[in-house]
Amino acid sequence: MSMKRYFGIFGILFFSFFAGYSAIQYQNMQYQISRDPAAVRNNFDFSHLRGEQLHQAVRQRLLAGLDLQKTSEGSGIGLGHFVFVNANGEKKLACQEFGKVSLSFEAEGMSVAGDKPTMEIEGRCEFSADMTRINPLFIPVAKILGENPGDGEFHFKEGSDVNVRFANIPEAWPRLWLLKSVKIINEKASEAVVIESDEVARVLGHPVVLNF
Repeated sequence: MSMKRYFGIFGILFFSFFAGYSAIQYQNMQYQISRDPAAVRNNFDFSHLRGEQLHQAVRQRLLAGLDLQKTSEGSGIGLGHFVFVNANGEKKLACQEFGKVSLSFEAEGMSVAGDKPTMEIEGRCEFSADMTRINPLFIPVAKILGENPGDGEFHFKEGSDVNVRFANIPEAWPRLWLLKSVKIINEKASEAVVIESDEVARVLGHPVVLNF
């Protein structure tokens, strides 16, 4: 067997082994991420906190990780993720306990019959590969602006499923939306972590405005 052919066969075997090993490692990593809250970074691990200390840390972490992303098609809003101990004494990733994220907005500079236009965005709580962030809820702004303005609900599947509800909408779509509240919701236990707009501004040092 020639040396060239020998190294060719060796290279194929090595690549096959490496590809198989990488696939196994990736699967193991995904299993660890979905099953093991201990794998999250220590500075996002609040399992040692209880009561008001836990509530404050959770709210600050959600907002500290707030990430507003814009594309030509729309905007995405993500939050910080964390580990904590639930009421049953179990160590959990936030999205394992709180399955839904809800973001509420009010339009700036306009009203309809004295009521401000509102927008509520809801989607599943899904965390990033490194478990430090809640994946953004994506709002397909371009599609919304292509619809006739009015109250109602839209359901989008741009990545993850997202519901967007509008109320008190005038004859033209509002373009500036002020974040009024952030919620992560445990539907099974009827519990939620709620952060209102004044706390958003206090923690971040500024209000959060979404520009359509």
